Amino acid sequence: MKSEIVNQNQHLSSDTTVTLRVLHLAGSRVSNFYYNLSILYAKEVVQPVGVSSYYAVVHPDGFWQLGASLDSLSEKISFQDMIPRLPEIDVVIPHMFCFPGMTSFRAFFEDMLGIPVVGSASHCTALATNKAHTRNIVSVSGVQVAKAQQLRRGDTVTMKPPFVVKPTSEDNSLGITLVWDETGIEAALDKGFELDDTLLVEDYIPGRELRVGVVERKGEWQVLPMIEYLVTKENPIRTLHDKLELGSDGTPEKQPEKPVAKQVCPANVTPELFEKVANAAKTAHIALGCRDYSLYDFRVHEETNEPYLLEAGLFWAFGKISMISRMLEADGQSFEDIALELWTVAAKRTRVAGGSTFKYVNRVVER
Repeated sequence: MKSEIVNQNQHLSSDTTVTLRVLHLAGSRVSNFYYNLSILYAKEVVQPVGVSSYYAVVHPDGFWQLGASLDSLSEKISFQDMIPRLPEIDVVIPHMFCFPGMTSFRAFFEDMLGIPVVGSASHCTALATNKAHTRNIVSVSGVQVAKAQQLRRGDTVTMKPPFVVKPTSEDNSLGITLVWDETGIEAALDKGFELDDTLLVEDYIPGRELRVGVVERKGEWQVLPMIEYLVTKENPIRTLHDKLELGSDGTPEKQPEKPVAKQVCPANVTPELFEKVANAAKTAHIALGCRDYSLYDFRVHEETNEPYLLEAGLFWAFGKISMISRMLEADGQSFEDIALELWTVAAKRTRVAGGSTFKYVNRVVER
Protein backbone atom coordinates (compact mmCIF):
# COMPACT_ATOMS: atom_id res chain seq x y z
CA MET A 1 0.00 0.00 0.00
CA LYS A 2 1.52 3.33 -0.96
CA SER A 3 0.39 6.86 -1.69
CA GLU A 4 1.09 8.56 -4.97
CA ILE A 5 0.34 12.15 -5.97
CA VAL A 6 -1.32 12.08 -9.37
CA ASN A 7 -1.32 15.25 -11.47
CA GLN A 8 -4.46 15.17 -13.61
CA ASN A 9 -4.35 17.68 -16.45
CA GLN A 10 -7.77 18.84 -17.55
CA HIS A 11 -7.57 20.38 -21.02
CA LEU A 12 -10.80 21.28 -22.76
CA SER A 13 -10.68 20.57 -26.46
CA SER A 14 -12.25 22.85 -29.06
CA ASP A 15 -13.96 19.72 -30.36
CA THR A 16 -17.64 20.23 -29.50
CA THR A 17 -18.11 16.49 -29.00
CA VAL A 18 -15.92 16.55 -25.89
CA THR A 19 -18.01 16.40 -22.74
CA LEU A 20 -17.76 19.15 -20.15
CA ARG A 21 -17.32 17.43 -16.78
CA VAL A 22 -19.26 19.33 -14.13
CA LEU A 23 -19.28 18.84 -10.37
CA HIS A 24 -22.46 20.10 -8.68
CA LEU A 25 -21.59 21.01 -5.10
CA ALA A 26 -24.62 20.93 -2.79
CA GLY A 27 -25.80 20.61 0.81
CA SER A 28 -24.67 22.42 3.95
CA ARG A 29 -22.65 21.82 7.07
CA VAL A 30 -24.50 24.60 8.92
CA SER A 31 -28.09 23.40 9.34
CA ASN A 32 -30.89 21.29 7.94
CA PHE A 33 -32.52 24.53 6.77
CA TYR A 34 -29.62 25.38 4.48
CA TYR A 35 -29.14 21.74 3.49
CA ASN A 36 -32.75 21.43 2.27
CA LEU A 37 -32.57 24.83 0.58
CA SER A 38 -29.50 23.75 -1.37
CA ILE A 39 -31.03 20.43 -2.43
CA LEU A 40 -34.24 22.20 -3.48
CA TYR A 41 -32.27 24.25 -6.00
CA ALA A 42 -29.76 21.56 -7.00
CA LYS A 43 -32.64 19.29 -8.07
CA GLU A 44 -33.70 21.90 -10.63
CA VAL A 45 -30.31 22.49 -12.28
CA VAL A 46 -30.36 22.43 -16.07
CA GLN A 47 -28.51 19.61 -17.85
CA PRO A 48 -27.28 21.00 -21.20
CA VAL A 49 -26.33 18.67 -24.03
CA GLY A 50 -22.61 17.94 -23.91
CA VAL A 51 -22.37 18.08 -20.12
CA SER A 52 -21.53 15.16 -17.86
CA SER A 53 -22.74 15.88 -14.31
CA TYR A 54 -21.52 14.55 -10.99
CA TYR A 55 -22.72 15.49 -7.50
CA ALA A 56 -20.96 15.99 -4.18
CA VAL A 57 -23.35 16.60 -1.29
CA VAL A 58 -22.30 17.51 2.26
CA HIS A 59 -24.62 16.99 5.25
CA PRO A 60 -24.86 18.98 8.50
CA ASP A 61 -23.13 16.08 10.27
CA GLY A 62 -20.06 16.62 8.07
CA PHE A 63 -20.39 13.46 5.99
CA TRP A 64 -20.54 13.44 2.19
CA GLN A 65 -22.33 11.56 -0.56
CA LEU A 66 -21.24 11.25 -4.19
CA GLY A 67 -23.07 10.20 -7.32
CA ALA A 68 -24.01 10.81 -10.93
CA SER A 69 -27.36 12.21 -9.76
CA LEU A 70 -29.10 13.23 -6.56
CA ASP A 71 -31.20 10.07 -6.85
CA SER A 72 -28.20 7.75 -6.94
CA LEU A 73 -25.89 9.00 -4.20
CA SER A 74 -23.40 6.77 -2.42
CA GLU A 75 -23.43 5.88 1.25
CA LYS A 76 -22.19 8.61 3.57
CA ILE A 77 -18.43 8.92 3.71
CA SER A 78 -15.94 11.20 5.43
CA PHE A 79 -14.36 14.23 3.78
CA GLN A 80 -11.00 12.41 3.70
CA ASP A 81 -12.58 9.50 1.83
CA MET A 82 -14.58 11.76 -0.47
CA ILE A 83 -11.68 13.66 -2.06
CA PRO A 84 -9.86 10.64 -3.59
CA ARG A 85 -13.15 9.35 -5.01
CA LEU A 86 -13.90 12.45 -7.07
CA PRO A 87 -13.72 11.83 -10.82
CA GLU A 88 -11.90 14.16 -13.20
CA ILE A 89 -13.74 17.47 -13.13
CA ASP A 90 -13.50 20.52 -15.40
CA VAL A 91 -15.58 22.96 -13.39
CA VAL A 92 -17.55 23.23 -10.14
CA ILE A 93 -21.11 24.59 -9.94
CA PRO A 94 -21.91 25.58 -6.32
CA HIS A 95 -25.48 25.21 -5.06
CA MET A 96 -24.77 26.13 -1.45
CA PHE A 97 -26.35 29.12 0.33
CA CYS A 98 -24.90 28.96 3.84
CA PHE A 99 -21.90 31.15 4.70
CA PRO A 100 -19.27 28.34 4.50
CA GLY A 101 -20.85 27.13 1.28
CA MET A 102 -20.60 30.59 -0.23
CA THR A 103 -17.01 31.01 0.94
CA SER A 104 -14.87 28.18 2.36
CA PHE A 105 -16.11 25.40 0.09
CA ARG A 106 -15.62 27.53 -3.02
CA ALA A 107 -12.11 28.40 -1.86
CA PHE A 108 -11.23 24.76 -1.22
CA PHE A 109 -12.16 23.55 -4.68
CA GLU A 110 -10.81 26.54 -6.61
CA ASP A 111 -7.83 27.68 -4.55
CA MET A 112 -6.68 24.37 -3.04
CA LEU A 113 -7.67 21.77 -5.63
CA GLY A 114 -7.33 24.09 -8.60
CA ILE A 115 -10.74 23.33 -10.12
CA PRO A 116 -12.42 26.47 -11.52
CA VAL A 117 -15.70 27.49 -9.88
CA VAL A 118 -18.54 29.15 -11.77
CA GLY A 119 -19.46 32.47 -10.18
CA SER A 120 -17.49 34.86 -8.04
CA ALA A 121 -14.31 33.86 -6.25
CA SER A 122 -14.44 33.09 -2.54
CA HIS A 123 -12.83 36.36 -1.44
CA CYS A 124 -15.61 38.20 -3.28
CA THR A 125 -18.46 36.09 -1.94
CA ALA A 126 -17.07 36.47 1.58
CA LEU A 127 -17.49 40.23 1.25
CA ALA A 128 -20.86 40.14 -0.47
CA THR A 129 -22.39 37.63 1.95
CA ASN A 130 -21.82 40.16 4.72
CA LYS A 131 -24.43 42.88 4.21
CA ALA A 132 -22.44 45.49 6.16
CA HIS A 133 -19.30 44.90 4.09
CA THR A 134 -21.34 45.06 0.88
CA ARG A 135 -22.77 48.44 1.85
CA ASN A 136 -19.37 49.87 2.72
CA ILE A 137 -17.75 48.76 -0.52
CA VAL A 138 -20.44 49.77 -3.00
CA SER A 139 -21.15 53.12 -1.34
CA VAL A 140 -17.52 54.19 -1.86
CA SER A 141 -18.10 53.62 -5.59
CA GLY A 142 -21.18 55.84 -5.61
CA VAL A 143 -24.01 53.32 -5.16
CA GLN A 144 -26.69 54.69 -2.83
CA VAL A 145 -27.40 52.79 0.38
CA ALA A 146 -29.75 53.65 3.22
CA LYS A 147 -28.46 55.05 6.48
CA ALA A 148 -27.53 52.20 8.81
CA GLN A 149 -25.87 51.15 12.05
CA GLN A 150 -23.94 47.95 12.72
CA LEU A 151 -24.57 46.36 16.11
CA ARG A 152 -22.99 43.78 18.37
CA ARG A 153 -24.48 42.45 21.59
CA GLY A 154 -24.58 45.19 24.21
CA ASP A 155 -24.47 48.06 21.70
CA THR A 156 -27.09 50.82 21.90
CA VAL A 157 -29.34 51.48 18.92
CA THR A 158 -28.93 55.13 17.91
CA MET A 159 -31.16 54.93 14.83
CA LYS A 160 -34.78 56.07 14.91
CA PRO A 161 -37.57 53.83 13.54
CA PRO A 162 -38.86 52.88 11.10
CA PHE A 163 -35.91 50.66 10.30
CA VAL A 164 -35.13 47.08 9.36
CA VAL A 165 -33.10 44.84 11.66
CA LYS A 166 -31.33 41.95 9.95
CA PRO A 167 -28.43 39.58 10.60
CA THR A 168 -25.43 40.61 8.52
CA SER A 169 -24.63 37.17 7.08
CA GLU A 170 -27.92 35.27 6.77
CA ASP A 171 -29.94 34.61 3.64
CA ASN A 172 -33.60 34.37 2.58
CA SER A 173 -34.77 36.98 5.13
CA LEU A 174 -33.89 34.81 8.11
CA GLY A 175 -34.07 36.89 11.29
CA ILE A 176 -35.32 40.06 9.59
CA THR A 177 -37.78 42.45 11.31
CA LEU A 178 -39.31 45.76 10.26
CA VAL A 179 -39.49 47.94 13.36
CA TRP A 180 -42.04 50.76 13.30
CA ASP A 181 -41.46 52.21 16.77
CA GLU A 182 -39.27 51.85 19.87
CA THR A 183 -41.48 49.19 21.43
CA GLY A 184 -40.41 46.68 18.80
CA ILE A 185 -36.65 47.17 19.02
CA GLU A 186 -35.82 44.69 21.79
CA ALA A 187 -37.72 41.79 20.20
CA ALA A 188 -36.16 42.52 16.80
CA LEU A 189 -32.65 42.47 18.26
CA ASP A 190 -33.30 39.24 20.13
CA LYS A 191 -34.56 37.60 16.95
CA GLY A 192 -31.55 38.74 14.95
CA PHE A 193 -28.96 37.77 17.56
CA GLU A 194 -30.31 34.22 17.60
CA LEU A 195 -28.73 33.83 14.16
CA ASP A 196 -25.75 36.17 14.04
CA ASP A 197 -23.32 37.98 16.33
CA THR A 198 -23.59 41.15 14.23
CA LEU A 199 -26.76 42.90 13.09
CA LEU A 200 -27.50 45.66 10.64
CA VAL A 201 -30.07 48.32 11.56
CA GLU A 202 -31.02 50.03 8.31
CA ASP A 203 -33.45 52.86 7.51
CA TYR A 204 -36.65 51.55 5.98
CA ILE A 205 -37.06 52.82 2.39
CA PRO A 206 -40.75 53.05 1.50
CA GLY A 207 -41.48 52.23 -2.12
CA ARG A 208 -40.88 49.56 -4.73
CA GLU A 209 -38.59 46.53 -4.45
CA LEU A 210 -36.60 45.37 -7.47
CA ARG A 211 -34.26 42.44 -8.04
CA VAL A 212 -31.56 43.06 -10.63
CA GLY A 213 -29.30 40.53 -12.36
CA VAL A 214 -25.97 41.12 -14.09
CA VAL A 215 -24.42 38.52 -16.41
CA GLU A 216 -20.94 38.76 -17.95
CA ARG A 217 -20.84 37.75 -21.60
CA LYS A 218 -17.94 38.29 -23.98
CA GLY A 219 -16.38 40.98 -21.84
CA GLU A 220 -19.57 42.97 -21.34
CA TRP A 221 -21.97 43.32 -18.40
CA GLN A 222 -25.55 42.59 -19.40
CA VAL A 223 -28.31 43.80 -17.08
CA LEU A 224 -31.36 41.57 -17.51
CA PRO A 225 -35.07 42.42 -17.26
CA MET A 226 -35.74 43.23 -13.61
CA ILE A 227 -38.09 41.47 -11.24
CA GLU A 228 -40.43 43.55 -9.10
CA TYR A 229 -41.82 42.19 -5.86
CA LEU A 230 -45.21 43.79 -5.29
CA VAL A 231 -44.90 44.86 -1.68
CA THR A 232 -47.88 46.64 -0.10
CA LYS A 233 -48.63 48.81 2.91
CA GLU A 234 -49.91 45.73 4.71
CA ASN A 235 -46.83 43.69 3.70
CA PRO A 236 -44.10 46.30 3.13
CA ILE A 237 -41.10 43.93 3.08
CA ARG A 238 -40.50 40.41 1.82
CA THR A 239 -40.30 37.78 4.51
CA LEU A 240 -39.00 34.22 4.61
CA HIS A 241 -42.50 32.96 3.73
CA ASP A 242 -42.53 35.06 0.55
CA LYS A 243 -39.45 33.17 -0.59
CA LEU A 244 -39.91 29.64 0.72
CA GLU A 245 -42.64 27.26 1.78
CA LEU A 246 -41.50 25.42 4.91
CA GLY A 247 -42.32 21.91 6.06
CA SER A 248 -43.43 20.91 9.54
CA ASP A 249 -39.78 20.74 10.62
CA GLY A 250 -39.17 24.36 9.59
CA THR A 251 -36.94 23.54 6.60
CA PRO A 252 -37.58 24.56 2.96
CA GLU A 253 -39.76 22.33 0.80
CA LYS A 254 -40.44 24.50 -2.25
CA GLN A 255 -41.03 28.01 -3.44
CA PRO A 256 -44.50 29.29 -2.51
CA GLU A 257 -47.04 29.14 -5.29
CA LYS A 258 -48.87 32.24 -4.04
CA PRO A 259 -46.44 34.49 -2.14
CA VAL A 260 -47.84 37.62 -0.55
CA ALA A 261 -45.32 39.73 -2.46
CA LYS A 262 -46.05 38.57 -6.00
CA GLN A 263 -43.37 38.67 -8.70
CA VAL A 264 -43.58 40.60 -11.96
CA CYS A 265 -40.92 40.08 -14.63
CA PRO A 266 -40.11 42.17 -16.48
CA ALA A 267 -40.80 44.96 -14.01
CA ASN A 268 -42.74 47.93 -15.31
CA VAL A 269 -40.07 50.61 -14.99
CA THR A 270 -39.37 53.69 -17.04
CA PRO A 271 -36.26 53.75 -19.24
CA GLU A 272 -34.80 56.39 -16.90
CA LEU A 273 -35.29 54.24 -13.79
CA PHE A 274 -34.02 51.12 -15.56
CA GLU A 275 -30.84 52.92 -16.57
CA LYS A 276 -30.32 54.31 -13.07
CA VAL A 277 -30.76 50.92 -11.37
CA ALA A 278 -28.77 49.09 -14.06
CA ASN A 279 -25.83 51.45 -13.66
CA ALA A 280 -25.93 50.97 -9.90
CA ALA A 281 -25.96 47.18 -10.32
CA LYS A 282 -23.03 47.21 -12.74
CA THR A 283 -21.11 49.53 -10.43
CA ALA A 284 -21.73 47.17 -7.52
CA HIS A 285 -20.67 44.17 -9.64
CA ILE A 286 -17.34 45.85 -10.41
CA ALA A 287 -16.80 47.26 -6.92
CA LEU A 288 -17.31 43.89 -5.23
CA GLY A 289 -15.07 42.13 -7.75
CA CYS A 290 -17.83 39.85 -9.00
CA ARG A 291 -17.34 37.28 -11.73
CA ASP A 292 -19.70 35.64 -14.26
CA TYR A 293 -22.94 36.94 -12.71
CA SER A 294 -24.40 38.75 -9.71
CA LEU A 295 -27.79 39.57 -8.24
CA TYR A 296 -28.97 42.59 -6.21
CA ASP A 297 -31.99 43.79 -4.27
CA PHE A 298 -32.93 47.47 -4.52
CA ARG A 299 -35.62 49.62 -2.94
CA VAL A 300 -36.84 52.59 -4.99
CA HIS A 301 -38.01 55.43 -2.75
CA GLU A 302 -41.66 56.25 -3.36
CA GLU A 303 -41.09 60.00 -3.21
CA THR A 304 -37.68 60.58 -4.79
CA ASN A 305 -37.65 57.58 -7.18
CA GLU A 306 -34.04 57.03 -6.12
CA PRO A 307 -32.77 53.41 -5.89
CA TYR A 308 -31.04 52.17 -2.75
CA LEU A 309 -29.09 48.92 -2.78
CA LEU A 310 -30.15 46.55 0.01
CA GLU A 311 -27.89 43.56 -0.52
CA ALA A 312 -26.05 41.38 -3.02
CA GLY A 313 -26.81 37.74 -3.77
CA LEU A 314 -23.96 36.14 -5.67
CA PHE A 315 -25.74 32.89 -6.43
CA TRP A 316 -27.37 31.28 -9.44
CA ALA A 317 -28.37 27.62 -9.21
CA PHE A 318 -29.02 27.41 -12.99
CA GLY A 319 -32.53 26.00 -12.70
CA LYS A 320 -35.96 27.21 -13.78
CA ILE A 321 -36.75 28.38 -10.25
CA SER A 322 -33.63 30.59 -10.12
CA MET A 323 -34.21 34.33 -10.46
CA ILE A 324 -31.53 34.95 -13.12
CA SER A 325 -32.98 32.08 -15.18
CA ARG A 326 -36.40 33.76 -15.04
CA MET A 327 -34.90 37.08 -16.07
CA LEU A 328 -33.20 35.49 -19.09
CA GLU A 329 -36.44 33.79 -20.15
CA ALA A 330 -38.28 37.12 -19.85
CA ASP A 331 -35.64 38.53 -22.19
CA GLY A 332 -36.24 35.76 -24.74
CA GLN A 333 -32.90 34.09 -24.04
CA SER A 334 -32.27 30.42 -23.30
CA PHE A 335 -30.92 30.11 -19.79
CA GLU A 336 -29.70 26.63 -20.75
CA ASP A 337 -27.51 28.10 -23.51
CA ILE A 338 -26.19 30.86 -21.24
CA ALA A 339 -25.48 28.34 -18.48
CA LEU A 340 -23.40 26.17 -20.83
CA GLU A 341 -21.59 29.26 -22.10
CA LEU A 342 -20.66 30.41 -18.59
CA TRP A 343 -19.67 26.92 -17.45
CA THR A 344 -17.41 26.51 -20.49
CA VAL A 345 -15.78 29.91 -19.99
CA ALA A 346 -15.17 29.14 -16.31
CA ALA A 347 -13.68 25.72 -17.13
CA LYS A 348 -11.06 27.34 -19.34
CA ARG A 349 -9.71 29.56 -16.56
CA THR A 350 -6.12 28.95 -15.59
CA ARG A 351 -3.91 30.10 -12.77
CA VAL A 352 -0.36 31.40 -13.02
CA ALA A 353 2.38 29.86 -10.89
CA GLY A 354 6.13 30.23 -11.39
CA GLY A 355 5.64 31.78 -14.79
CA SER A 356 3.57 28.95 -16.22
CA THR A 357 -0.16 28.37 -16.33
CA PHE A 358 -1.73 25.29 -14.86
CA LYS A 359 -5.08 23.75 -14.09
CA TYR A 360 -5.09 20.46 -12.27
CA VAL A 361 -6.26 18.44 -9.35
CA ASN A 362 -3.70 16.89 -7.04
CA ARG A 363 -5.32 13.71 -5.82
CA VAL A 364 -3.92 11.13 -3.44
CA VAL A 365 -4.47 7.64 -4.80
CA GLU A 366 -3.71 4.74 -2.48
CA ARG A 367 -2.56 1.47 -3.95
